[in-house]
Amino acid sequence: MGAKVGNQRVMASTFLRAAVTVALLVAVVACTDDYRIGEYVWVAWEGRDYPAYVIDQRSKTRFRVHYDGYDTRWDEDVTLDRIKGRIKGPVVPPPAPDRVARAMGLGPNPSGSAGAPSVFAAGDRVRVRWRGSTYAATVLALEGPGKLRVHYEGYGPEWDEVVSDDRVARKR
Repeated sequence: MGAKVGNQRVMASTFLRAAVTVALLVAVVACTDDYRIGEYVWVAWEGRDYPAYVIDQRSKTRFRVHYDGYDTRWDEDVTLDRIKGRIKGPVVPPPAPDRVARAMGLGPNPSGSAGAPSVFAAGDRVRVRWRGSTYAATVLALEGPGKLRVHYEGYGPEWDEVVSDDRVARKR
């Protein structure tokens, strides 16, 4: 009789350990981030985190991103471990790495236009008027006096465009 009770305790203990293990696995899987196209995220690149938009999902663990403020030639596929989380609120992007700045034709301290100084700078989050509506956008670069290259949030890089200052409703 004593051996039967002992075996039941061992079985109960084993069952309890298995149940706890399953619960922990479910919790870990449930806590993983599922990123969606159009989300604004931090992406690790050469030791720094850069703001980027998810522009495509290649698999469950591989995404195509567009770095905020950079030309589409810098878009790349990244694995889930390089995405460091969603961006909430205003962002001050780190300066471009030297090799990227050189490839973009920028000096060590990139400046905007050669004309009058603009009230906008690369990285500013703004609202842009288009066909009677306003859309959230990020200034990618200053293209010249009164001209800004913008990226519309939630839209692919094919919608990036150069707009005049008078189409910018305000900073966000």
